[in-house]
Amino acid sequence: MAGWINVDRSPNVLLDRLPIVKPALLRIGVLSDGHRKGWDRGVVRHDIRRLPYATDSVDYVYSSHTLEHLFFSEAEAVLAEVARVLRPTGRVRLALPDASQWARDLLSDVDSYESGRVFNQRLLAHPDVKPRTLARLREMAGGHVHRWQPTPALAEGMLSAAGFTDVRRCSFRSGHVPDLENVETREESFFVEAALG
Repeated sequence: MAGWINVDRSPNVLLDRLPIVKPALLRIGVLSDGHRKGWDRGVVRHDIRRLPYATDSVDYVYSSHTLEHLFFSEAEAVLAEVARVLRPTGRVRLALPDASQWARDLLSDVDSYESGRVFNQRLLAHPDVKPRTLARLREMAGGHVHRWQPTPALAEGMLSAAGFTDVRRCSFRSGHVPDLENVETREESFFVEAALG
């Protein structure tokens, strides 16, 4: 996307740039069909826990369904790192899965087997079946497990703890971060924006 830099440390980014290795791993079943999709060559492969940008050098940071895949303390550290790289006039926008909505959905039909199954599947915390060797390898390549469950109030508190002051909930594709009609794709999320001043 023009004007944005996509930073991701997924092993899939690296595997996509190894034209012999990825097809071999797909053939032997280490990677699943979900790994077939190619990654844009413009993606910067880097660990977001230490962003490769100078202090006060970035206008906007947009994060979609990422922080919950880190341990909670790592997610807090990422938000502190975002505060470091943002210019004083910059903003951060988070799109996260809404565990509070999942809980409300469960409680609205708490005696239902199906509601309980859906709730547990949404959490993405544990697989339904004990993983075998190939499944464990796929997990290492994909990193799809949630390490914590976001709620709007929790995300707001994390942003405040990281030094952000103007913390507010937003709706899908509505807010103060530019290009939302192009970068925002997951309407089922909750959205929080924050600024430093």
